[in-house]
Amino acid sequence: MPSKPRNLGPVVSSEGKFGVFTLPHAPAKIAYHFYETPERDLPVIMLSNALCANFKALWKEFVEHFRDSYSIIVYDQRFHGESPLSKGYDYYGKGLTFEELADDAAAILDHLGIARIHAFIGLSMGATTALVFKARHSARVGKIVAAASGLKSAPPGAEDVFEARIKVATGEPDGMAKLAPMTLERWFPGEPGRRFLDMHPGRKDELLAMLRDAHVEGFVACIRALQNFDLTGSLESIKEREDSKDVLLVVGEMDGALPEVNKSMAKISDASLAIIPESGHIMNVQKAGEFNALVDKFITP
Repeated sequence: MPSKPRNLGPVVSSEGKFGVFTLPHAPAKIAYHFYETPERDLPVIMLSNALCANFKALWKEFVEHFRDSYSIIVYDQRFHGESPLSKGYDYYGKGLTFEELADDAAAILDHLGIARIHAFIGLSMGATTALVFKARHSARVGKIVAAASGLKSAPPGAEDVFEARIKVATGEPDGMAKLAPMTLERWFPGEPGRRFLDMHPGRKDELLAMLRDAHVEGFVACIRALQNFDLTGSLESIKEREDSKDVLLVVGEMDGALPEVNKSMAKISDASLAIIPESGHIMNVQKAGEFNALVDKFITP
């Protein structure tokens, strides 16, 4: 049975607003948390998550660093975290697209009555969402920081690592729990990654719990987006509109093939590129100081 949202409307507290609302263009609900300080009228930034992540765990260091300078929107993609499952969706068959995920982000802004945000910062799948958002909704956002995005899904005939993960998640008891430590190892690779996790056991446990508790339905639905995307058109559109100056690509030096992929993305879009040394995929956690400094410099009005 689909899980139910904790709240049907925004809940106002000293920590801002938490709410769950129904998307106008899909049979699904989205959960968000809006850290705002209305009396200060701060610029608004939005954060978008990686696969299997939720806003409670992924952006803790970032929110702590930026919340005095910006109003911050964090949210859970469809069927992730606090965003509940939906009876009206074929999770395993249809899947999602990044166009849909970008339009979900626009719907959050509509729901909050926000015409334009100062910046959209995304990580991994969220970075791809941010770039598609810039291409589809350019007038609604100023700066884009895309951290650890890919350029396109694997070509036909290439080994599909995502399909193997889907088989584990859907075909084995406690499949998400089995995937969790393997995902964390990919996120924090090599000796620097192991050293970080050893030095921060509480953060390691929190991230493992986040991965174990992820809805398998959301995992599959969003993997379908990762199996069928190509950012080339979006990046070319950003360049043609002369929006390149507003886009920063960020990647960890140790994040597999992504440093070279992001170099190609920078060439296509004319966007700026920053590579964080000795960092893996989840650079906003592993190298929070360096990542926050890059973002701070890039988005400062």
